[in-house]
Amino acid sequence: PYYTSVQDPIRFEEILSRLKSGRTATVTTASSQAESINETPVPITIITAEMIEVLGYNKNLNQILAAYVPGISEVASRNLDNIAMHGAYTSSQEKILVMENGHRINARSTNIGRTDYAISTQKIDHIEVLRGPASSLYGNVALTAVVNIITKDGGEVGGLSAQYGYGSWTTHKADFIAGTRYMNSDILVWASLYNSKGEDRFVSPSLDEYYSNAYRTDAPIEHGGYAHINKYTNKPSYDLGLNFTFKDFGLMFSHKSGRKTPQYSILGHAYDYDQYRWFDGQKPSYGVDEFHGDISYKKSLGKFSLDASIFGDWYTFNDYSIASDRMLYPEFNEDASPKRDEDGNIIFTEWIGAYQIYDWKEMTLGATFRGDYAYTLGTMNGNLLAGLQFEYFSLYDTYGLVGQNFDEIQFVIKEAENTILTGHENSISFFLQDKHYFTKNLILNAGLRFDSKYRANETRINAISPRIAFIYIPRNDLSMKLSYSRSFVDAPYFYRRNTDNSYKGGDDLKSEFLNAVQFNILGEFAPLHLTYDFNLFYNKFSDIIYAIPGAELEDIKYRNSGILETIGAECSLHYSKKRLKADISTSYTHLLYAKDYYYKDHHVYSVPNFIGNGHISYNVFDSRKHHVWLTSNLKFNSKSFVKVLNTEQYDDEMISANAILDLGARYQIGNHVTLQVDCENIFNKTTYMSGATMTVMPWYMPGRTVMAIIKFNI
Repeated sequence: PYYTSVQDPIRFEEILSRLKSGRTATVTTASSQAESINETPVPITIITAEMIEVLGYNKNLNQILAAYVPGISEVASRNLDNIAMHGAYTSSQEKILVMENGHRINARSTNIGRTDYAISTQKIDHIEVLRGPASSLYGNVALTAVVNIITKDGGEVGGLSAQYGYGSWTTHKADFIAGTRYMNSDILVWASLYNSKGEDRFVSPSLDEYYSNAYRTDAPIEHGGYAHINKYTNKPSYDLGLNFTFKDFGLMFSHKSGRKTPQYSILGHAYDYDQYRWFDGQKPSYGVDEFHGDISYKKSLGKFSLDASIFGDWYTFNDYSIASDRMLYPEFNEDASPKRDEDGNIIFTEWIGAYQIYDWKEMTLGATFRGDYAYTLGTMNGNLLAGLQFEYFSLYDTYGLVGQNFDEIQFVIKEAENTILTGHENSISFFLQDKHYFTKNLILNAGLRFDSKYRANETRINAISPRIAFIYIPRNDLSMKLSYSRSFVDAPYFYRRNTDNSYKGGDDLKSEFLNAVQFNILGEFAPLHLTYDFNLFYNKFSDIIYAIPGAELEDIKYRNSGILETIGAECSLHYSKKRLKADISTSYTHLLYAKDYYYKDHHVYSVPNFIGNGHISYNVFDSRKHHVWLTSNLKFNSKSFVKVLNTEQYDDEMISANAILDLGARYQIGNHVTLQVDCENIFNKTTYMSGATMTVMPWYMPGRTVMAIIKFNI
């Protein structure tokens, strides 16, 4: 407290502040080994538990990433929550690898890595986000970024904490976390729950008809109904988990479940949710239940260390979709081809209250072995890492049915003719990485991974993913990095083994690839209490899987025909002094070239060229027994474009620039009780987003929501 000038040593309070903000943190995701953020080969964003708390209790992982990671933006999805990185996205989150303590969460059949309320945010110590390709270490799906959720240690929790929030639209959110450390063991358990009726917003028949995608342009059908915004109802979303370590052994188990009601029907119509029947305890929604287990062993033997794990993942998907309250449905022959009249036109039948349900289950068993060796060559040092990974995947159960009149089951699809065919696949991967110190100021980080998959159709597909990065650290508060990486995401099993004409791809679909170059500067202005992260990037995506518009029902629809080439800049600033903390992240993405992708001129559809986020936390009152914080979050998006498919033609529609403001207040009484209130979108502005849904159209973002929270620590 007695230091007064910038020449004085760093105060202990400032050291703690730096650790909490991640500015001097040690990360493990970038090189699969502990290193400072100055030495990571690619740009990295660290989101701490304190930063998550500033956003408010009602935020999920999707919103947290969009708020703090430059280059990430929220986009619409008919299924679960979705994000885009540098303009790259699909109909669901399939291009970013999501991990929990290094364990993959993305499913294998769809590549979906969930970012919704089925992931507890209160168990998080921090999140490490690699902003760029990472297949050289992690292989499939690590195309545009890697998100690694690092949970708290049981010893850090040192007791138990319970938190509950109640908010607008009958929203309930609850968390429980407990942990302890004893001798050579550490245990952490957690449970979270989320449930919300969401907002049912009326959509007029004329507006609904404009946005709708009917099978025929002359269909005399009026629609209208409700758009269901942020509806997570009936079965709650939850996350249950356990982390246990004893000496060199570790055990992880988690069970996550989440169901979200689609805002619109498959064909882009508003619909009456309440009219549709219950089926297997659920109403219309897209749900995923998943179990994850991992047993690991880590051992250090002088300059050599070993890390081995065996793991298993089990998923159950349930897609209860509404086609339309009223629709024209094609009649099919016994060979599943559409019936046609004498003139060759497809024959349609009018259906009322049409819906479909698809269910499938998958399992993955695997093992990873990794070793690294610290070496010395003359005056130079380095670390050599090598690893092997094997996975066995099986989609072992699937069924489907189609119904109408809101309640009737029209027919059950035979297993042999089901939407997704059963099958199994094997994959094996080898990876190598060298981190070489020419001097303490100049580092080379180079890696290479070879992935080989034996697909269900008895063909083999291979991918090679290189990475090379030069890192220059002239002083402790400044580092510069220049890197090149190549990454891939394999065509999802869902598209390759799907018989539904809406999703039809084919067994010969190839992987998508990204070649990226990045230049990153990370530094600190100590006198101004400011740290900065500036990044320039160039991305070229190739072999993008794209749905060819106008393809006939019996034709192959999804093909590797897309190309996307972008450049851009990112900047993050962090300010911390005494009671005030602030974070600003901005990104600008410019489209150079695109083919068979969602774009217009130099704009990627649904992705603003400029995105800005600002977050402020101020400790108004700080004493031994009472603490008061005020928080504010501002999100700004520049204009973006949407391609609207109506019944007559393709139209372009602009989503105007918008700014959303959140406010919050938190009062802590002693060390045991905290009261909090959060208000999101305080001015209740109507905003939209869109994405690569089957019908591309503006989707409503949530309006004003208020949540009151109480928390107990013991």
